[in-house]
Amino acid sequence: MRKIINGDCREELPSLIRKLKKDFVIVTDVPFNINYHYDKYKDNMEEDDYYEMLGEVFSYGAFVVIHYPEQIYRIAFQVGEFPERVVSWVYNSNTPRQHRDIAFFGIKPDFRKVGQPYKNLNDRE
Repeated sequence: MRKIINGDCREELPSLIRKLKKDFVIVTDVPFNINYHYDKYKDNMEEDDYYEMLGEVFSYGAFVVIHYPEQIYRIAFQVGEFPERVVSWVYNSNTPRQHRDIAFFGIKPDFRKVGQPYKNLNDRE
């Protein structure tokens, strides 16, 4: 059974893990701590506090995180583990940074199961 939970993982994870009692993977696109305006979350923590919070969230087991490349390395340092695999997610946006990395910690993705043809946006054919 798969279930998507929309909530603050710091509140949802402890009780969810007690219920599961088996292997699971956390997949998250965390707030980037760049002072973005959210309704209920302050996205402007002290840097050390931010990475400490991420380290606590990711201490539960395997996780996949979407973040800027530099922050992936800081997360790896915080949790004391290197990702099994890192892939780039490049997309069109109106921001200066048009890509994020997706890092797989404690889980090895099998990309043979999912495929998408390469698309060159400059190719007019």
